[in-house]
Amino acid sequence: MKREHLDFLADNPLYTRRFAFYVGRRCRSATVKEVAKELHLDWHAVKVLDKQYMTAQLARAGTPGSKAIGIDEISIRKGHTYRIVVSDLIRRRPIWFGGQDRSEASMAQFYDWLGPKKSAGIRLAVMDMWKPFRNATTDKAPQAAILFEKFHVIRHLTNALESVAPSTHD
Repeated sequence: MKREHLDFLADNPLYTRRFAFYVGRRCRSATVKEVAKELHLDWHAVKVLDKQYMTAQLARAGTPGSKAIGIDEISIRKGHTYRIVVSDLIRRRPIWFGGQDRSEASMAQFYDWLGPKKSAGIRLAVMDMWKPFRNATTDKAPQAAILFEKFHVIRHLTNALESVAPSTHD
């Protein structure tokens, strides 16, 4: 039996590429659950089609040349499993999601993916006070100014004030 490759089919042969694109586009303005209900599809099928859409969008966009980036970690599931998200602060969109954890090696994967030329174009990196992020940025993009998120700075200032405050009440 011979199988013919049909370019118009998505990764899942039950859906066309055009339909997969439509589902992914709908997921930009509605939740996966809402899109699944609207199109009478299983939630998992919509999630898979949305991921295919996002992968295609990233491939089409190419590697960005960002001047200002934001670095943060997100929790994947309970038990301290994290991934790193890097966003283009000027275009206001995520540009990279990856790493195995929130280590310096995982952060370096972003700069390796970006390449030395585009890493050299980064002028500002906004991040929390997590040392592995700072170390990887200093190593791979030394020209970039590092700006710490205000929430972390305020927390450190509050802790410092609280440690001083009890001694002033005596």
